[in-house]
Amino acid sequence: MSGRWAPAAAFFGLHVDCGHYSTHRDKWLRLPVARFTCRWGCELEAVGVADVIDFTSTTVPEHARHCPGPNTRRTP
Repeated sequence: MSGRWAPAAAFFGLHVDCGHYSTHRDKWLRLPVARFTCRWGCELEAVGVADVIDFTSTTVPEHARHCPGPNTRRTP
């Protein structure tokens, strides 16, 4: 599979491609990739095992705090 997974291109959110590790060759044939997009246009990406692990555990909460999108707080 080359290019971006079709639903990941059409919908925002966190999308993870776990890659492909060959046990016969003892190496990665396709590295894991994680992409995050939000409805306001932010796009973040990580490539590689360690980076994807860190990305998936911290990106969404961090992004929620710092997204430049419109303020959704309601005033009383």
